[in-house]
Amino acid sequence: MHQHVQRRPRRTVRRTALRTVATGLAVGLLGTTATALPATARPPSVTAPASAADCRLPAAVDGLGSGFPVDEQGLPAVGTLKAAQLFVDFEDHPAPAGSLDEAEANLASGVEYLEQVSGGRLDVETTASDGWVRMPEPSTAYPFERGLTYEDHVRYIGDAIAAADATFDFSDVDVVWVSATKQAQNITYSPTTNYLDVTADGNHLTHAVTFGYDQWRWGGLVLAHETGHSLGLPDLYLFEAPPEDPGNWHAAVGGWDLMGLISGQGPEYLGWHRWQLGWLDDEQVVCAEPGRTTTARLSPVAESGEPRPGRDTMLVHPVSATRAVVVENRQPLGYDQGIAARGALVYTVDASVPSGHGPVRVVDSTPGSSDGLDDAPFAPGTSWTEPTTGAELTFREGPAGTVAVALNP
Repeated sequence: MHQHVQRRPRRTVRRTALRTVATGLAVGLLGTTATALPATARPPSVTAPASAADCRLPAAVDGLGSGFPVDEQGLPAVGTLKAAQLFVDFEDHPAPAGSLDEAEANLASGVEYLEQVSGGRLDVETTASDGWVRMPEPSTAYPFERGLTYEDHVRYIGDAIAAADATFDFSDVDVVWVSATKQAQNITYSPTTNYLDVTADGNHLTHAVTFGYDQWRWGGLVLAHETGHSLGLPDLYLFEAPPEDPGNWHAAVGGWDLMGLISGQGPEYLGWHRWQLGWLDDEQVVCAEPGRTTTARLSPVAESGEPRPGRDTMLVHPVSATRAVVVENRQPLGYDQGIAARGALVYTVDASVPSGHGPVRVVDSTPGSSDGLDDAPFAPGTSWTEPTTGAELTFREGPAGTVAVALNP
């Protein structure tokens, strides 16, 4: 049955980006220290890098991928994202009195994540339902298990919107977030749709995320992960584990990006993703020119929202029309405070590979170690040779937490 609630003013919550994220996690150091590069301009023998535009891999898949531009289904990632946050319960699982504050607080850190990682370029304006919204059917009427159909998902979202519509104004909403009461454990997980087709208050709503019981395990990071899909980012975990490593759905990137392992120790968005979303400027990207030596002094990716003159965020080495090697600097800062190893994170991006099939793959500096990809970054004084082009990347320690990278063709 429907719950009848008196009309009340909308509660609008605006949060500005946090500048620091404090944790008490210990951080392991990887490798030894090598002689730092001098803090000067690139040597005269080094040719200036190509334009960053030359390294923008063009999108080569239908749907979510790692090319430019992001798929047209993605919402704008710069500016204000207006989210309707509906908290729903059911006749078979009513929300306990006083539980709304806990439900709202559980996801709030996801908004903080998006605003901080975007460097303040994305402002998330959340308008929450003023009370629990009773769904028209019991929770068991919505088959939330792996394999939930699009039709069932859209019906669930549509029922939530219809139940809230009498007391909620949807006329200026970009994305709908539907969060189920903790009591409804059979609403198990948190899928996203970018193809909602519901009209409310004259607004054609196209994007929605539903938060199930797993939100109580992941907290706000599940909101940031799923909103990443709303903005056009792919899944970096594997839909099918590799035959040689059955059960390892995180063999591609491990915990080095929130779009992979949500509980990973390095959940900062990759620099490549920030670039895709417009959170990283072309001036922060060093694009290697074919056949020429290229160097870069990389600031930690967690500090990319505050670019500094003379420092870069990524070095990109295209190896084909759809594939590139990327180097970025990961240090125990921001949301990376829990990483086990610091240094130069090297990964490949393939714009022809779709979501869930490994569009990004981290290069492991210590293959076969018991830590998997957790110790993947390259330490100062080490090097790596790209197998298809023979280009050699060497890594040295730079000043003030930077990593100096040289690419020799």
